[in-house]
Amino acid sequence: MWKTLITGTFLAFLQPAFAQVDSVAMHYAATITIPELRTHLDTLASDAYEGRETGMKGQQMAATYIEKQFRKDGIPPVRDAKERGMMADGYQQQFPLILSRNGGLSVADRDSGFVYMRDYAYISENLRADLNTSTIAVVTSASLEKANEPIDAQVVMVMDEDPKAPVGAASSTPELTRNIRAVAGELKGTDTKVVLLVDQAGLTFVSDNPDHFNSPSMKLLKPEMTPGEQGVQVMVIGPAMAKAILGEAKTPMAKAYKKASKKALTVDVPLHFSYTSKDERLTSTNVLGYVEGSDKKGEVVLVTAHYDHLGIKNGVVYNGADDDGSGTVAVLEMAQAFALAKAQGHGPRRSILFMTVSGEEEGLLGSEWYSDHPVFPLDSTVADLNTDMIGRVDPAHDGKGPYVYVIGSGRLSSELKAINERVNSTYTHLDLDYTFDANSDPNRFYYRSDHYNFAKHGIPVAFFFNGVHADYHKPSDEVDKIRFDLLHQRALLTFYTAWVVANRDQRIVVDHPAGGGH
Repeated sequence: MWKTLITGTFLAFLQPAFAQVDSVAMHYAATITIPELRTHLDTLASDAYEGRETGMKGQQMAATYIEKQFRKDGIPPVRDAKERGMMADGYQQQFPLILSRNGGLSVADRDSGFVYMRDYAYISENLRADLNTSTIAVVTSASLEKANEPIDAQVVMVMDEDPKAPVGAASSTPELTRNIRAVAGELKGTDTKVVLLVDQAGLTFVSDNPDHFNSPSMKLLKPEMTPGEQGVQVMVIGPAMAKAILGEAKTPMAKAYKKASKKALTVDVPLHFSYTSKDERLTSTNVLGYVEGSDKKGEVVLVTAHYDHLGIKNGVVYNGADDDGSGTVAVLEMAQAFALAKAQGHGPRRSILFMTVSGEEEGLLGSEWYSDHPVFPLDSTVADLNTDMIGRVDPAHDGKGPYVYVIGSGRLSSELKAINERVNSTYTHLDLDYTFDANSDPNRFYYRSDHYNFAKHGIPVAFFFNGVHADYHKPSDEVDKIRFDLLHQRALLTFYTAWVVANRDQRIVVDHPAGGGH
């Protein structure tokens, strides 16, 4: 048995050094070219597409362009489209959205002299009516987590920092998201309507990024939910506002924090939250190109990228050439290559679904909708290869050789990681950087792009990424800054990985089923 293990499984992991070149794969990889990548990106990341904001005109124009390319490249529509929850043309999967525009939010008689986006800010928009309450519960995340009984308060104040401690450095989106999700998870199913997160560092971050936070909120409008049932309103407030609120109950901040650290503290404070909002229902689409397989066509390999971006802010177009125009054009070129291979008798054994999704910038909405309403069963989905920002260089690699960050490739399937490494050593010779794949990565990139909505269902994923650069989420993310040589190499790496996964005899194994994350 030991000898068999050495000559079998172990040697499989040594294959990168001895991999055979697949001349057929190389022939079709050669159809993925820099001029075509540039042509697609010049179009999709132009001002004419108005920043491709989800649910808006520019996004709809981009969807039309992508569909036309799939048609042009000979990719037939998905059969039985209506039965599969798609539009009749078989290329687009439509999903409903709710866009909330706030008119105002205040804490009556408690915010006199306080300024919105300086002293307090909302970072979710779920309160749908005025709210009056006479009590609030003060907790810490720790005391909330270990509470034996559910919190019985419509308003919960979360104090996670000792008021006597110095204010830390500005927080970040991942830190805020982590805090909010943790608290929201503990309060799920309770009567809580508003969470006041006392976080000066987080508030500073929100205030420094008004375009991201002080804007309309977009969410999936799920069929079983009405707009008024979308969850808990979260506000970030500074210590000054927290002190003013607690002062009405004659409770010093330090005393409240000390007691709340042990168990929830209820204080009597009459509060009034006023809310005015105009909700608008929108629709968006995922655009699908399907290359049917041969003898294993019932199994599907997903290749994804998001084609939406941030739209127009203050009259300035955010074209998102790298985020994620780069991934989108890579998907278009890979789809063309596989369609040509099929037309010439060299099609994949497994089916491949090339899917460009929208709503990623709003919270991975398009991929969430697909994973909840899959066109092809999730249990027949072999893997998702996701490209999101693959056209630039981040500061950590400035002046160094070609690279790509690979995230998640070994979390669920060691075979997927081994395949990706083997094809890279055979064809593309990039430095595969796993920095952001660590569980301890503070950026939590594994959870921040569309692959995650498949990983959480136990589907192996590989996320290809160039890292964050100075133009991330800024209007300066333009085509003239794209490194097309790197975009080309990263597209080829994804193509070759898809080729092997789609054509190998055995479906890749899921040998780390707990690796999908939460």
